[in-house]
Amino acid sequence: MRVTLKDIAKKTGLSTTSVSLILNNRPNKISEKTKELVLKTAKEMGYRPNQLAIGLIKKRTKTIGLIVPDIRNSFFSLLAKGIEDTCQKNGWTMILCNTGDNGVRDAESIRVLSSKGVDGIIYSMSKDATETLPDTIGLFKGYDIPFIMVDRFVPSIPAPVATLNHEMGGFLAGSHLISLGHKKIACIAGPSNLEDSRLRLVGFKRALKEHNISFDESLLMEGNYQMDGGMAAAEKLIGKDFTAIFSFNDMMALGVYKAFSENGIKIPADVSIIGYDDTFFSEFMEVPLTTIHQPIEKTGAAATDALIAAIESGKQIEPFSSFEPKLIIRKSTAPPKSFEG
Repeated sequence: MRVTLKDIAKKTGLSTTSVSLILNNRPNKISEKTKELVLKTAKEMGYRPNQLAIGLIKKRTKTIGLIVPDIRNSFFSLLAKGIEDTCQKNGWTMILCNTGDNGVRDAESIRVLSSKGVDGIIYSMSKDATETLPDTIGLFKGYDIPFIMVDRFVPSIPAPVATLNHEMGGFLAGSHLISLGHKKIACIAGPSNLEDSRLRLVGFKRALKEHNISFDESLLMEGNYQMDGGMAAAEKLIGKDFTAIFSFNDMMALGVYKAFSENGIKIPADVSIIGYDDTFFSEFMEVPLTTIHQPIEKTGAAATDALIAAIESGKQIEPFSSFEPKLIIRKSTAPPKSFEG
């Protein structure tokens, strides 16, 4: 059973009011000796404050909600870790909602978190939520809940966002493959309605243009940021004329590996591949994956710090500068067979 203030009062022979004043660190004229007794007794009895009751009094629960599309995707697992670690460091708690990349559940999650009394929400929208995003943002305003979006966003809809410079990430990926001698490069993009996918493609095309290489639309496949999407795209590419692939995330790159293995295509001897995210498994794949590093946990931590600061100050979240990506070269990229140097 939960230890209450009354239990501690009975144990120490003090009034419940005195015990409450001490444990809630409120102004009082109680002696230091008595305070030490109460604190020691509370610790020995395993007393934990009732955060709900504290929240009702202070109108704050020190709880943040996190809404993610797919916790199975290691990107969002790492994001959640960065957010939860930062919450714990600041004495806050995180409640996780996983929408299964279903936009209807985005709104449902906001309603649930509001009913739980969260002080703010960190939100990464579902892939099919772009059209309903204005209504979703309206829910935050209607419930008067501070929020910040992470990674996925729609530029035409004003909202605080913590994200990566995805255009630079796409540029780095394209530039690396071109530097190895690749000119026929396939792309497995994310959903076309997501801004992060669009920006990666913009950056990739910029790299091609700077090297006077034409972009081949027939080598562009739309994926879903999941392994099965990478497999399906890779199978469509088999038989086409290309020497390298830029996969817009590591999960789809993992699907490419599986599809190529089943079809006897060797990486990088036959086809080079570069991923995106630098998730934990990319380094330990059979052929370690060259990828674009996103500081995922750092992004989550920064979003959390900004949200907590806004909640505690009552001010708006300051506009975010996007985080910069970094190229991580491993063994999945090499010059094409026909490259003479």
